Amino acid sequence: MSAQPVRLPVAPLPDRIREESPQHLRSVIAEPQKKRSRVVVVSAVLVGVFLGLLGIQLALSIIISSGAYEARALKVEERDLMRVERVLSQNMDKLSSPQNLAANAAQLGMVENLHPATLRLSDGAILGTLETATSEVRENRVPNATLATLAPVDAAGLTADQSAAKSQAPATSAPVRWKGKLPAPATH
Repeated sequence: MSAQPVRLPVAPLPDRIREESPQHLRSVIAEPQKKRSRVVVVSAVLVGVFLGLLGIQLALSIIISSGAYEARALKVEERDLMRVERVLSQNMDKLSSPQNLAANAAQLGMVENLHPATLRLSDGAILGTLETATSEVRENRVPNATLATLAPVDAAGLTADQSAAKSQAPATSAPVRWKGKLPAPATH
């Protein structure tokens, strides 16, 4: 017996498959190039996203640091304004002190009523005499050194020149030097 190959009957391909078959053929060389181009695109997108995130982080850092500089500047400004407020408050306390008011009243020609009269509201009685008994302005017995530099107020309410304040300031003697040892508590 001789061995002859057996041929099976082959059915003809339909027309539709014959026409599509050339379209389904692809080059084996083109496949790695497409993968490579996809990798390049994906990596470029990832690098772009990474650089974008770095840029956003840098912008946020700049904004935060500028806010810190503004906060520091505002704290310095607040400190300076508090100092100015403290100085103005001290000057206002000096100007509203009874000694300063009495000195300015005397400068304006006002004198003190030694026997003032008062009115009792419950029955309308007048206590004291209505005749005023005034005297000359008396000097302040306890001088206030902080008022020596303040100028008196003139009749219009404005401060007069500094020369009048200096001439009105009492003359002080030189400070007395301490003699002997400084007093200190006894310690163990």
